[in-house]
Amino acid sequence: MFLIVGAFVFVANVLVARGNLGFYDKPIGTDFASFWTASNFVLTGNAADAYHPLQHHAAQTKLFGKEVEYFAWLYPPTALLMVAPLGLVPYLPSLFCWLAATGTAYVVTVRKFIPASSEALVPILGFPAALLNASHGQNGFLSVAIIGSGLLLSERRPVLAGVILGCMLYKPQFAPMLAVVMLARNNWKMALGAALSLAAQIAAATLLFGPEIWSNFQSILPMTKAILEEQMIGLGKMQSVFAAARLLGAGVNLAYAAQAAVAIFAAALLWLIWRGKASLSLRAGAAATAMLLSTPFVLDYDFVLLALPIAALTNEGLKTGFRPFEKSALAAAWGLPAIARLAGMYCGVPLSPEIVLLLLVLIWIRSSSPDALAGGSSLISSALVESQPQAPAQSR
Repeated sequence: MFLIVGAFVFVANVLVARGNLGFYDKPIGTDFASFWTASNFVLTGNAADAYHPLQHHAAQTKLFGKEVEYFAWLYPPTALLMVAPLGLVPYLPSLFCWLAATGTAYVVTVRKFIPASSEALVPILGFPAALLNASHGQNGFLSVAIIGSGLLLSERRPVLAGVILGCMLYKPQFAPMLAVVMLARNNWKMALGAALSLAAQIAAATLLFGPEIWSNFQSILPMTKAILEEQMIGLGKMQSVFAAARLLGAGVNLAYAAQAAVAIFAAALLWLIWRGKASLSLRAGAAATAMLLSTPFVLDYDFVLLALPIAALTNEGLKTGFRPFEKSALAAAWGLPAIARLAGMYCGVPLSPEIVLLLLVLIWIRSSSPDALAGGSSLISSALVESQPQAPAQSR
């Protein structure tokens, strides 16, 4: 149902398009407008203009033929390397190519986390966060592919895994949890690969755009802080612990304190999970979950990352049986992206932090005693046998 409705809404929005504008005269792909215009700046040799809101907004107005909501470019200069080719083709074909390429990578990656099920494709494609990411033209599919594939390679090909994970530099707020993973496993080869990847991207951005691009990036950081603290995009759209605390009436300092406390707790659980003997896919899913709890800047389309823990935990349940609350938590996490924004904006009820944290706790419980379920089943069987009334000696 979600897949059919989501596909219908997306296609309908494209069919009613007039000059790249869809429903209610809003840009199709919304945030992709920021990516495409930033690419045009790179291709014309004016990469720094991506960090000048007036020039950037003017480019978006020209693209859509009317003044629209401003979609800011808040990524570091290395992300310009990623979006540079997008402006080589017109806006809508570029959007479709972007979603097709990153969406394919998303599906292929998540399927690796749930190989036991032949019916996984429909819930992967119908995942509400996938529709959100597609409708915003965002990079969540790419994040899933990088994080999922990188962590799955962390034991067999650690240097290559580090190189892949280093490509997440465009969202540096997720880096602390990746550091926890590397330290928990003492995986210095993966750390070396990540360092090489970061150095190469920084050097390439500096050489191509000039060293002043970094000061241009620094000039946009106050806007990021204002978006977060002054509710410039609405607390209902933000899905972090910080936003939840603010939505419930907490001040900025208290909200930051709550965010820090939950991030530390999530890091501790992640450390324990990666130090344990859980399957690699379950550990990778835990890392993606902890990332969503670690930063105050999380929007609902970032919940595409939840596909990794949902697939990993589902796969474990299908193989060994589900434990108490796991099915309920999985259902809540799968449906969360569809209702999180509505609950926050119109009801003032933040749902995301507690559901995401519950998912991480359940992964920790399962990973802390991966054989407990089998052992528990054996104990139950033994208890049933021992509870049977003993036959008389003659009958024996």
